[in-house]
Amino acid sequence: MGFFSKIKESLKKTRDSVMRGMRKLLGTFTKIDENLFEQLEETMIMGDMGVETAEEICKQLRVMVKERGITDPNDIMDLMQEIISDMMGEDQPLDLSTQPSVILVIGVNGAGKTTTIGKMCYQFKNEGKRVLVAAADTFRAAAIDQLAVWTDRAGVELVRHAEGSDPAAVVFDALTAAKARGCDVVICDTAGRLHNKKNLMQELAKINRIIDREAENCAKECLLVLDATTGQNAVSQARLFQEVAPITGIVLTKLDGTAKGGIVISIHNELGIPVKLIGVGEKIEDLQPFSSKKFVDALFERDPQELAELHDGEEQDEDNADETDSGDE
Repeated sequence: MGFFSKIKESLKKTRDSVMRGMRKLLGTFTKIDENLFEQLEETMIMGDMGVETAEEICKQLRVMVKERGITDPNDIMDLMQEIISDMMGEDQPLDLSTQPSVILVIGVNGAGKTTTIGKMCYQFKNEGKRVLVAAADTFRAAAIDQLAVWTDRAGVELVRHAEGSDPAAVVFDALTAAKARGCDVVICDTAGRLHNKKNLMQELAKINRIIDREAENCAKECLLVLDATTGQNAVSQARLFQEVAPITGIVLTKLDGTAKGGIVISIHNELGIPVKLIGVGEKIEDLQPFSSKKFVDALFERDPQELAELHDGEEQDEDNADETDSGDE
């Protein structure tokens, strides 16, 4: 299955609950007025696009409708697709341009950090890269053990210390080993104790200082892993992590299991952080580079069932019109 097919399938719940709902709403209006914009904004908010993003989309819609002289409510969806495409901007792939390149992975426990690291290891290894992982989430013994399972499965190297060790020391040893062994990518796991923000800030700051010192001229990514099923809570997490780490990109997991795909738009618009990778399934190859264009195209595409319902509705309208005409005669 190609990437477009996978992302289209992963967005099915969002299309069914949100996009179809918008089209049905627009179909109930015969003219474009303020009431339409208010209900459309409410529908977007309910679809986890966020208040700020929903307001911004409707603001731009009002301007475009006026400038282009649009009167048919059904034309609104095309305008929305245009606005959201602009909001998403250009794709920003991972920067792995140096040897080694460093990827720092952050996020709350349960968001899918370990799984994401395992999938990245597997994919980088298949691309011929030599990968080393630093098990710097030393707060939980289970985190180190789970990471070991994934690295063994992917066939990559792991640097680990005992539970409770200094995370920065693990990162230091991993970078030293990576340079000595000629590794292409170093992936650093971290603890996800967001409830204790002060400790997390100090820990991440120390790790970043080690990376800046030991890998001064290396390409560096700081990826925040978010669970798409948590909707706007994920956006709130991103705001908090922005305060403690220099985030370069988002990894959005479990996109296939939620109707809250609208948070991708909210993340781009409200936080200015690019989504770089998305999880579109449970298989190891289902972690994919993010494509803004394919995301928007898949989000706005009508499913066959919706098209069939639309066709049936049009036929019913024609039958009713014929009956009316016959009665007039």
